[in-house]
Amino acid sequence: MRKSWGCLAVVLALSACRKDAAEGPEGGGDAREAVARLEGGEGAEGGEDAPSGPYTVTKEKLEAYVGYQRKMLEVYGSLMRSLQDMGPLLDAGTPQAMEKAKSGLKLIERKAQAESDARQAAGLSTDEVNRIAEVVTAVISQRQMGRTLQYEEELKKLEALQARMPEEQQKELAPQVESMRLQVETFQKLPEARREFGDANVDVVLSREADLTKNYQDMLKAFAGVRR
Repeated sequence: MRKSWGCLAVVLALSACRKDAAEGPEGGGDAREAVARLEGGEGAEGGEDAPSGPYTVTKEKLEAYVGYQRKMLEVYGSLMRSLQDMGPLLDAGTPQAMEKAKSGLKLIERKAQAESDARQAAGLSTDEVNRIAEVVTAVISQRQMGRTLQYEEELKKLEALQARMPEEQQKELAPQVESMRLQVETFQKLPEARREFGDANVDVVLSREADLTKNYQDMLKAFAGVRR
């Protein structure tokens, strides 16, 4: 009956896609794509009338956005747990179990409503959520990658190794050390994000880096099926 479980997953994904076609580009995807959807909303409101040009992320808007993220973590966590709990029902294979499992389709509708409620509670429009998410995603994903690759630790090891070498070997290793140092600086200073969104926006996001990073990691866990 694993095939039936897979079929339900496909049905749920298609249901989401049909709803997204009407509401905006939110679509399905893997865990990282889900994080991107948490960072953003259901699509820009107002179509061509939506604001264009640089967006300023204020401390107040970011505070509201962090709250929106936490609410959406609860929504997605509940959704994934409910889908996981349907597995045994589908494995049972009885008509009664299959009928009960169909209730999973209603989860998509409840998720969409909960997302709308979370935005309203935060006092943010869909466009604001999306535009704040652009900055947050660019900053937090890069910082997270830097920690995952552990470039700072590797640089310290490389510099310590270089210091113990004879002068001639130190010179040979120098290009590698400099390259690693530039990588570390990139993850620390985020030059690409600053060019695209401006120093002020990046600095505001970094002021809540701990909270935003936790939200990012928790969403990955939620979609990996890790119960918190």
